[in-house]
Amino acid sequence: MRLHDCLKLVRAEGIDPAYFPKIKDEWQRFLAGEKVNKQMVPSEVIESWERSRSYGIDPYGTDPHPVNLSGKEYKNLQEILNRYGFFFERIVELVEQDDLTLYLNTADGLNYHLFRSGGMSGHASLGHCNEKTVGTTASCLAKLYNQPILLVHPYRYSQNYTQNHGVSAPIHNEKNEVIGALGLGFEDPRFCIQAYSMISFIAQAFDSLYLPLTNGYEKHIQKIIDCMPHGVAFVDERDTVQLYNNKILELLKIRCKNNIESELNKHLARLGVGAGFKDKQEAAVTCAEIQVDNEKPYKLILLKDRLEGRKPGISPSPEGEGKGLFTFDQIIGESTLLKEAKKVAANVARTSVPVMIHGESGTGKEMFAQAMHSASPRCQGPFVAINCGALPGELVESELFGYEEGSFTGALKGGRIGKVEAASGGTLFLDEIESMPLKDQIKLLRVLSTGKVQKIGSTKEIQVDVRIVAATKIDLLKHADDGLFREDLFYRISTFIIELPALRQRKEDIAALAEYFIKKLALKYDRGKIKMDPVFVDALQRYYWRGNVRELEHAMERAIIMLEDGETLMLEHLSPGIQQAYRKRTVEKLVAEAVQMTSHRQGLLELAERRVIEYVLELVDGNQSMAAQQLGINRRTLYTKLNGKSNSGREVLDA
Repeated sequence: MRLHDCLKLVRAEGIDPAYFPKIKDEWQRFLAGEKVNKQMVPSEVIESWERSRSYGIDPYGTDPHPVNLSGKEYKNLQEILNRYGFFFERIVELVEQDDLTLYLNTADGLNYHLFRSGGMSGHASLGHCNEKTVGTTASCLAKLYNQPILLVHPYRYSQNYTQNHGVSAPIHNEKNEVIGALGLGFEDPRFCIQAYSMISFIAQAFDSLYLPLTNGYEKHIQKIIDCMPHGVAFVDERDTVQLYNNKILELLKIRCKNNIESELNKHLARLGVGAGFKDKQEAAVTCAEIQVDNEKPYKLILLKDRLEGRKPGISPSPEGEGKGLFTFDQIIGESTLLKEAKKVAANVARTSVPVMIHGESGTGKEMFAQAMHSASPRCQGPFVAINCGALPGELVESELFGYEEGSFTGALKGGRIGKVEAASGGTLFLDEIESMPLKDQIKLLRVLSTGKVQKIGSTKEIQVDVRIVAATKIDLLKHADDGLFREDLFYRISTFIIELPALRQRKEDIAALAEYFIKKLALKYDRGKIKMDPVFVDALQRYYWRGNVRELEHAMERAIIMLEDGETLMLEHLSPGIQQAYRKRTVEKLVAEAVQMTSHRQGLLELAERRVIEYVLELVDGNQSMAAQQLGINRRTLYTKLNGKSNSGREVLDA
């Protein structure tokens, strides 16, 4: 068996965790001087073990191997970093994510971490890491055989030195000499093939720095950049696009088939090439200048997708795809009830206990769930959302827990990962949990109890580390009393219950929310500054808002559309239902004021009627015809009431 046979096996069948203990048994047999099964361990690995033993490497050692900072080896490393720093900075942006280490291992065996999640990188991580110091590693074999190498952890000679699996690929100078290797270290064995492909492409991209962008090499480079996971473009010294990949067209939504370079030039100019500008809608753009020796400089443009911080190989849920996650600072409002809810949520965010969010539709339950995730130690992990009420009951189980290939009619080839497993290391948000079928509640209860999930059609349980945040708009305990929800699950997921106030309970926040929606919608509809008339604001604050913040947002969007070319939102721009409710409540308020102004019933009706007439006249700027129309009477009747009521009104006031 050779290493490439192992790679083929992993590509075809994936990694079986049961394989690792068997390899470790072979490693221990080797250390004991016994014969190793060559059908189990690749010959390149056995040969490296033999060399490592001859070097006197301690197979259980963990000692660091410091570097002489005044020696030639260190100077060679510095030369590589200085010359190719622009390239290393860009690839860090490509691979930056949880549980991943990107490193450079020089031809001399110096190891330098370009990026290390949650740990030391740069000079703080510098050390000797070659076959003569630590034994078998991916980078050692990559340099020796001059090819990309996948090395799972049990293949290492010194197995206590690191717990990571590794992939590595050699990099070359302009003379095609190996100057070192780039490598990725990772803990999740499911990432093996993705990491192998990624490091191979990165090494190819490094070697292509010596290929001029003319003289027939464009096709070679084009194939390389088409494999990159982010948008890439090469721009010449005149800021004209020379090469680009399809991903950059996708991110910038360029769909034309002709003059693509011209259209791309316009987009890049608008984004501000080299300014580190972060576009609000599609992507983040960075730029670096490339110049090898005395050749003309080129710019490498890199556009990153908005979705960051996902675990390797894990896609976000359809409900959350393409959205940035909210933080507590983005939750608008200063009312006492909202501040109390934010305080409780912020405190519990630091833990991993299950949380129940209770609130009416449109109060921002998912926003709170996202903010809790953003403020938690799990913030670099995935946030996966699923609406239990949006799925047919028979699909909830497969969506949540996943399934194996062939487990039921219509199952996808290769099976499917469930949302629970996808959220491992992060947060799973279960909206409308009251809609979850009882049989699936039992499986969820087991996940919470054991930390393990079992796919449909599988006999194996998978260990998961997931934080559950559930949301409901009903009284879930009463739902349990009615036999529609498991009471034991209720107590398991409701260690903390966060009550979100309805919008009508925090009317003091309505004006601030309306201002926020105006700014947001003004950008959407390309509008200038928009103001709100005091009556418009008063109408918003008096409305009941059954749909809460979501209904307010829709009301503001309608108002801005109805505003047309105006600059001030008026009562008339609101929906007829809100206008009618406002007038009704205003009349009720005027009648209440009239009741307070008189100490006896005599004259009360006349005073209340006069208050209403005065209010309507004020609304229409004294136009009696319009006032009569609003009141549902003719103008003569209005005139009579105005003249007749003035005297009787004085009598009431004088009484």
